[in-house]
Amino acid sequence: MTTTMLQTEVLHPVTGISTGGRILTCPPTLDIPVEAQVSLLHDRSSYQGEVPGLRINTVPHRQRISTAAQIDFRVKLLGALRKKWEKPETEARFLEAVNRMETDGAALFGGLIDPSIFGELVEKYDKVQERAGNKAFMHSYVNLSLEHEFILGGSYVEAFSHPLLVALVSYLLGGSIRIVDFRGKNTDPISINAQDNMLHVDNTPFKEEYKVLLNWRRGEVKGPSGQNFTFLPWTHKGNRIVLKDKEGAPWSSEKDSVFVTDEAIDGLFEFQNQVKGAAAVVEARHSEQPLAILFPAGALVHHRYRTEDGDPRSCIITAFHLSSKHPGQISELAHVSDRKKTLIEFLVGYQDENSNDEFLDLISGESLRVETKLEELVQPQHPSTVLDIGSLALKGEALVKWRQAVMAAPNPIWHRLNNGLRLSETDFGDIEMLTDNLAAVMDYDKHCNLQMVLYDDGREEIRKPSRKIVGERKKDNIRSRLRSWTPRILRGSFNAHDLIEPRTLRILSNSMASLAEKAAEEHDTEPAAGSGKSPLVGQRKTLMSFSRLILDLGEAVERCEGVESFVVTSLFLFLAAEEIYSELSVTDQKAVEFVVVAFLRNYIATVLIVEGNVDF
Repeated sequence: MTTTMLQTEVLHPVTGISTGGRILTCPPTLDIPVEAQVSLLHDRSSYQGEVPGLRINTVPHRQRISTAAQIDFRVKLLGALRKKWEKPETEARFLEAVNRMETDGAALFGGLIDPSIFGELVEKYDKVQERAGNKAFMHSYVNLSLEHEFILGGSYVEAFSHPLLVALVSYLLGGSIRIVDFRGKNTDPISINAQDNMLHVDNTPFKEEYKVLLNWRRGEVKGPSGQNFTFLPWTHKGNRIVLKDKEGAPWSSEKDSVFVTDEAIDGLFEFQNQVKGAAAVVEARHSEQPLAILFPAGALVHHRYRTEDGDPRSCIITAFHLSSKHPGQISELAHVSDRKKTLIEFLVGYQDENSNDEFLDLISGESLRVETKLEELVQPQHPSTVLDIGSLALKGEALVKWRQAVMAAPNPIWHRLNNGLRLSETDFGDIEMLTDNLAAVMDYDKHCNLQMVLYDDGREEIRKPSRKIVGERKKDNIRSRLRSWTPRILRGSFNAHDLIEPRTLRILSNSMASLAEKAAEEHDTEPAAGSGKSPLVGQRKTLMSFSRLILDLGEAVERCEGVESFVVTSLFLFLAAEEIYSELSVTDQKAVEFVVVAFLRNYIATVLIVEGNVDF
């Protein structure tokens, strides 16, 4: 890549930034021979792991509470519900719903709440999205755990937290539960392989997680007509590959949770035949009503089937864990002392191993509503219904099309290049253009798929908040934060030294992690005794989260499988380091400023090589 005069468009098609027809006088230069560029990129993205798959012999790695404790809770739960149930068949209906989950791995509920009430949800959710959604190219994400007015806004919350759903999840897990993830996403029709759109299993092979995925046609009280939840029934009976480190400790990776090759998909079908004697792919199609899907997200193979067909979709994703296995809280609502908590207040508030009694008391108070909903679900004329998955299985050409989409849908980098956004066509002598275009490039690349480690003790759980902060950051926010750093890369001259060895990247990551942990210890934000709050809140919690995130990014950068993985890991290293840097003392900032710049230059050099050599 040599310095040449490049003519740009008057208005960039992605950033919308006008160049006024100016000549690019300072395009970036990459002082690396072409053959060396390819070799350098290959060396950083050619790690080879096992083909992702499911196993029966790894199921024991999924840590559950003891069978005795599970049985004890289930007996108490049924007893609490049974006290107010009026019909003898109600318990059988409840256990039938449990059996459906245990057999198929999912239950699909159409029209769970009254349409007029759901209309209130649509109205309030749309307002939240308009105000707080990040409006990225792939989706618009909003962290609903921060939207207290929405949480407490009315009975529409039962669309994703109905007492029946909550009772089913607690029965299946065997204890009190709490919400650990609560987010909304708007998606437009698009064909893409990224994040949740890839065929995958959520969370970790060492823990249990259930989700309620609520889908509807954007702005309407109707079911989705595209971007549908799609899953492979019966796959929840297995578990992912579990590896061993040099000391024999079990671990896994996010890469082992994604199934996007012929060999991996064939393996899933073979597993289905092994446990069920049949293979199937189910697309949750139900355009008549909003659709709530309950499933074990940490076990069932699934994805959001993103295509260019259908209408824009909205969804709310609510994840549940056992309170005893994952104590904490997701929302800091006002403390309730003069009345009993509502079910949603309990679910988003602080819970731990001592929460079973309060949970059972709350769910007992909802038992009649559980009974009513179970009865409504079996009435042919009632709007509430449970969908039969057999009729939703993909066949023939539809199945072929699905498989092609899983394997060959374009990734975010392809979409960026296809939309005419190339960092190599940016004037590195124009600080405004450089900042704007770099932010736009990052806004695409951050949606690529990371391949971070999953630990058997679950210590990666703490990195999730910081990962969301980085991964769902608005483009305007990225641009604002870049303004302090783009002056350090003006003139755009890069060479092989900017493409840092993965081992060195890991060492630098470890140093940033240590500084973040040190800064966290200096923030005394412990809550008052008896406040009911988690022992980690606010700035300290955020810094500890970023410490874990950048530590694990450093581990991941040494085993990237594929160019896309190295690009996004390099980007996250910079974004995480920049966030940590902003929270450090002036003295520490001066000591590690070069690290942040090195991460940025490494990312940019990688992007320039990719744009010049990789055909997406």
